[in-house]
Amino acid sequence: MLNSQMTGALTQTWVTVTDSSGRTRLEAHWVDPTLDVRSAAPIQTPHAA
Repeated sequence: MLNSQMTGALTQTWVTVTDSSGRTRLEAHWVDPTLDVRSAAPIQTPHAA
């Protein structure tokens, strides 16, 4: 059985993140699937290490 209705829950997705030194990695982010993420600005985060 396939449920094609949205539940209103957040969805986990992978996004490309570039830190201040230019290194790129993937990070898991929780997003609201009803929002248009194409208009969002690129994400820049400080390096954790």
